[in-house]
Amino acid sequence: MNEQKTAQPRYMVGVYDEPGAIDVLRFTFVPKRLQRARTPGASPNPPPEYIVAVRGDGDEAAFEWVKSPPKESTKAELEEIARERFVERAGWIQRVSDLVKSVQSWAKEFGWSTKRIDKKIEDARLGNHKAAALVMQDDIVRVLLEPISATAPGSDGLVDLYLMPGYDDIASLYHREDGWHVHYVFPTHEVVAGIQTGESRPLSKKTFGVILGEMKKHAE
Repeated sequence: MNEQKTAQPRYMVGVYDEPGAIDVLRFTFVPKRLQRARTPGASPNPPPEYIVAVRGDGDEAAFEWVKSPPKESTKAELEEIARERFVERAGWIQRVSDLVKSVQSWAKEFGWSTKRIDKKIEDARLGNHKAAALVMQDDIVRVLLEPISATAPGSDGLVDLYLMPGYDDIASLYHREDGWHVHYVFPTHEVVAGIQTGESRPLSKKTFGVILGEMKKHAE
């Protein structure tokens, strides 16, 4: 993993959905160092572009090279970079989908109507993609669970929960190794110097219910 991250800055990497294909990503690699001109005074030669399509799952990922590098060592290095980002993207989308499924079930138990939607996310590392989001409504109160980013400080995923249409009341959900955690100013949290500071708790049905209840109060 560390070797991959060290090698990645050597290339400008593009990630795109493969045209006309489902669940296939196209990766482009361009070395950051420009090639020197063959003759003095001439313009530098344009850097090569390597292109590979990736499909499958993790270690079973299959690579189809469109423009392959000449060296096998370079080819293996680029395949490892592509595999890492391919797996990272799939994992992030699946984590959000599982989160939305759980939250949707809890919200319905609390008497809220729900609607699952897709959100377009622009991501230079993982490529532009769609991830699940959830609109919840109780009377005239609407709350949105919205995926924000696959990376955040100290976590591998950030999702926001907030009142619509504005950000009048907001909770942030971070995914760590032990699952999702929610950061929110809970009503029982101690007031320090006249200011309520947020705290982080593991996400659970009970915690989610408290947050929904507080958001509904703030909207009334």
